[in-house]
Amino acid sequence: MVWRETVIMDERLRFVGECLAGEETMTALCAAYGISRKTGYKWLERYRALGPAGLIDLPRAPLEHGRATAAELVARIVAEKEANPQWGPKKVLAR
Repeated sequence: MVWRETVIMDERLRFVGECLAGEETMTALCAAYGISRKTGYKWLERYRALGPAGLIDLPRAPLEHGRATAAELVARIVAEKEANPQWGPKKVLAR
């Protein structure tokens, strides 16, 4: 048996095209493509918002660290350290 090779973007574009044609229900299309309805609606909404570029996989990692120090505070600390290079972290923190 030969495995059928597919390109994920082509499959997603074909799915969205069939969905927009309105000939099948979302449930039937998702079953035919082997995806959940949640995923089907996700691809459809991304396509409507961004066009074909919306069908590209997005990174799952957050864009910024949740516990990162605020940029304003970092700038103040760096400025204080540059103004007083002999100071250590305790003195900079005390200021």
